[in-house]
Amino acid sequence: MVGFNQPKGNAGGKTRQSKTSLKDQIKKEIFNIEKDKVNKKILISGKNDTAKSSLSLALLTENLKKDESIVYIDVDHSGLEIVTDIFSEYSDQIFVYSPNPTREREKDSATVRDEEETIYMIGTIASVIQDELDAGRKIKGVIVDGISFILEYCEAFMRLEENIGVADGVSFNLWKIRNKAFRDSSSPFMLLPVPVIFVSHEDFIPEICEDPDNFANVKQRFIDECSVRILLDKIEKDNIDDYTATIVKNRSDLTTEGKSFVFLTRNLKTQDIVSTPSELSQILFPNDKKEEEKGDK
Repeated sequence: MVGFNQPKGNAGGKTRQSKTSLKDQIKKEIFNIEKDKVNKKILISGKNDTAKSSLSLALLTENLKKDESIVYIDVDHSGLEIVTDIFSEYSDQIFVYSPNPTREREKDSATVRDEEETIYMIGTIASVIQDELDAGRKIKGVIVDGISFILEYCEAFMRLEENIGVADGVSFNLWKIRNKAFRDSSSPFMLLPVPVIFVSHEDFIPEICEDPDNFANVKQRFIDECSVRILLDKIEKDNIDDYTATIVKNRSDLTTEGKSFVFLTRNLKTQDIVSTPSELSQILFPNDKKEEEKGDK
């Protein structure tokens, strides 16, 4: 099967680089002078209506410089409205892209999503972002909103490829097709030298899985690759909705694990909304605070 992060028709892979070129690349990566460069990979998970997309954008727009931009990959197809309505002051700096290729279904000629092309496009986006970074564009971070949907598309592609019905069982060997497709589309983002925030639904939360022993290995592997994991919840009391973020994992600061923060409060009577993501943002991106302090001197 063709890797989704490679051009179609070119399954042979990359040509091996010369030793000299490889040495230069390794030297550059080891002795890179950008010591404060942050490339955390953050997974934000929660049920519907827990402000996952809003928090992701709030974290990256906090201390956003005028020459920086954010890339928002809207797999969930809900982000554009949030950017337009809530983060309009940054609209010129937030680039939203919604991969949505379609195909004509053979049995009834209906227009449906092209799962294979969608997966291929998602993996290619990371290459485009890397090209822009190499060209000098300042990208503060990337948001991939809809990891749960990506895995669903990978399963739909597997079933279509193997002619398996939606309700039909799947052998272990065939699940490998889905898992490889997911890794091919998500792994390129893990390699980007900037922060990437992945957004998922509750199906990527092993703690609430009804059958923990059968929690998909491909999900656990993805979770393990992320350096930070945050769970969101909404607490309703006395006409006030408090949206909370709990840090479950933080490799760079273990002392913050288990801490919870209210990052958004909504008054249901007045519909007033107060957003306070700063404390969480300072934990995740402490270098932003350092840069701000340098500018004040």
